[in-house]
Amino acid sequence: MKLQFRRFQTRIIVLFLGLFTVVQVSAFISVYVAQLASARGQINAALEVGAGVFNRLVMERNNRLIEAARLLSGDFAFKSAYAVRERETVMSALQNNQARIGADLMMLVSLDGTVAADTTRAQTIGKPFEFPELIRAAEKNQFGEASVIVFIEGRAYQMVVVPLLVPQPDAWICTGFLLDDKFAGELEKLTLSQVSLLRESNSGWQMVASTLPPALRSQTTAALAENTMREQTSMSLRVGDTDYVSLISPLDKTQERRVVALLQRSLDEALNPVMQLLWVLAALSVTGLAVSFAFGILIARSVTRPVRLLVESAHKIEQGEYSHHADVHQRDEIGDLATAFNSMARGLEEKDRVRDLLGKVVSPEIARQLLSKKIELGGEELTATILFSDVRNFTALCENRSPIEILALVNAYLTKISTVIDAHGGVVDKYMGDAVMALFGVPVPHDNDPVRAVNTALGMRSALTELNVELAGRGMPQLGIGIGINTGIVVAGNMGSPTRLNYTVIGDGVNLASRLEALTKRYNVGIIVSETTMAAVPGMVFRELDKVRVKGKNVPVTIHEPVGRAGTLAVDTAEELKQYHAAVKFYRERELARARAEILSLLKARPGCRLYEIYLGYIDHFSSVGMKDDWDGSFVLYDK
Repeated sequence: MKLQFRRFQTRIIVLFLGLFTVVQVSAFISVYVAQLASARGQINAALEVGAGVFNRLVMERNNRLIEAARLLSGDFAFKSAYAVRERETVMSALQNNQARIGADLMMLVSLDGTVAADTTRAQTIGKPFEFPELIRAAEKNQFGEASVIVFIEGRAYQMVVVPLLVPQPDAWICTGFLLDDKFAGELEKLTLSQVSLLRESNSGWQMVASTLPPALRSQTTAALAENTMREQTSMSLRVGDTDYVSLISPLDKTQERRVVALLQRSLDEALNPVMQLLWVLAALSVTGLAVSFAFGILIARSVTRPVRLLVESAHKIEQGEYSHHADVHQRDEIGDLATAFNSMARGLEEKDRVRDLLGKVVSPEIARQLLSKKIELGGEELTATILFSDVRNFTALCENRSPIEILALVNAYLTKISTVIDAHGGVVDKYMGDAVMALFGVPVPHDNDPVRAVNTALGMRSALTELNVELAGRGMPQLGIGIGINTGIVVAGNMGSPTRLNYTVIGDGVNLASRLEALTKRYNVGIIVSETTMAAVPGMVFRELDKVRVKGKNVPVTIHEPVGRAGTLAVDTAEELKQYHAAVKFYRERELARARAEILSLLKARPGCRLYEIYLGYIDHFSSVGMKDDWDGSFVLYDK
């Protein structure tokens, strides 16, 4: 039977059964962590106890060695035999004493450091004792006794030394037990831990004896080399595929290299009971999870179907199908959500229709600006680059042509121009007949808006060339344009009235761009930019046209024409530009004769050049009337 709930909240409460899984997993993890900590604690305690037992056993063994050596030292017959240097009697006594106490070697060393007897290595007799540090340690002891671990032929021995008193010390009795795997096995039985004896060398740890299998011994020394272990402090050590809780107990610190005992217990073996408990908990958890899953399916089916419909509808809306509605017939929170979703889709459909219509009336960027904010009168000061363009002699072009033909011509022209503006990130602010006003930096700013504006002007000029080819093929007149660009502070925002707004920019920066577009006629150039724009366009070669004091301005403005990108100019063009700028410099420095000579040379190469003719007129004028002292080299433009 399919469960039905009238309220979505009820379904949520039922879905909280999923917390069962969280609780079970949390309990599972908690038990594991607690048991792991308990096991590690027990191992640590056992290792510490084992280390204590180990140290006591080593100490007791060391005491037995010393006691046995003392007995031999006090034996009158042994002292008499050594006093008369009966070597065979001395050797026999040492061998008997070695067998009695179960030692592995006994040696007698004279006071001059020469080996007098050795029960295991006859070749050392008469040679210097190879462990003089043992004798030195005994000499420093108040009882004349010492104990140290030594290495003979790569094997470790626990060796003690006591003096032979007659009654003054006359020799040293050395007794040693071998520290081998057998010794480690005896310690394993007492400590219930794996026992390894290791020696520290320049190349790392060397295994002396161990209860570990041979395959694990090299892995143990390698693991010790990769980890820093402190004495009497347990830590985990990964050996092969097994984690061992390990503890280092020092055996002998008197040598240059440490000799230590490594006690280890397998963590996996200690966790076996824990793992059995966890398996039981896991079985119970799986059973509970299966029951919860069965109920979860019943609940999910009543929720996922309408949610899936809403998701599909959301994807349709994302793809722009705003007319798509979610068909959900439920009288709960999901039903309310579907109703709200459908209302939202209708609102988006209406907004998209408005945006589409608005985007055709104004630039899409301005449309987004208007739709994203509260529409109100006012603006803000921003830095922007303004571009004005205008068709040359448009009035004459319109003569003897029908309005439809003129409109087709204007639309073809504006389509080409607008495409270039859009491609460079500009915004068409308005069309004024055949004139275009474009914005760069508002409402969407870029890091290189002046560069975009100049590249747009160059692109507009190229697009016009292509358009003129098309117009010539259709028998229509050729078009020419003038473009003015200025970068400066403007006021950008919504202007007009509360009932009719227009997003645009105003200010001196806009006016100057318009004046520069008008000046293209005077200088017969296609593009003029202000000094602020030129300074913000690196990599472009400009021709300085003039210093102009436009109407309404007291400060002259230096105007420039973009010639081409640096590195792309022809050699003759670059030379001409260099000669022209030299002539302008002479003119500004009032060296009129030199300026005139340069201009005449340029005019000879390019007859009829409007710019050169203008400067020749300047020079002739000032040559006849003279220059005032406050002359700043600017031309005053009285009209727009």
